[in-house]
Amino acid sequence: MKITPYAPLLCAAALAGLSLVSVSLRAADDPEAISPAVLKKYDANHDGVLDETEKASWQADRAKEQAAREARKAEDLAKYDTNKDGKINRDERGAMKADDEKARAEKKAAQEARKAEKAAQAEAKKLAKYDKNGNGKLDDDELAAMKADEDKRKAAAEKRKATIESNRKAAEDEQEAEHE
Repeated sequence: MKITPYAPLLCAAALAGLSLVSVSLRAADDPEAISPAVLKKYDANHDGVLDETEKASWQADRAKEQAAREARKAEDLAKYDTNKDGKINRDERGAMKADDEKARAEKKAAQEARKAEKAAQAEAKKLAKYDKNGNGKLDDDELAAMKADEDKRKAAAEKRKATIESNRKAAEDEQEAEHE
């Protein structure tokens, strides 16, 4: 019997897969193996342990995520596997990356367009509020009025911030006094 050089690799991969499955099953049973993020999201009664319904919810979400990953993989195969061998080769991966970069660029352009639109709306709002003579631009006296309003807003924000900080400090002092 001839042993191919890939046989030990396949066995190692299978064993690694089994160990991952056992680790994830152990994580569901061992509260110390469950991450704090999972506890925060799924521990509905906040007792620090996932009961059966909480575990079921967690496992259902994990199954949905796995199904979504498999669906994306199937979509990628259908779209990019041009030679229909069931794998994405280097050339196909290049096409996939190019499409991803194009999508990222389009998303960034859309974000920048929204940002520019907001800036334009803010500018139009300023003009509508402060352009008293209606000439489409802010003159010196109109700019002074706008600056005065901005200074008032900044002063009010600083006052709110100081009040919040003072309240926080008072609460800390109160807690310290209770512990003494």
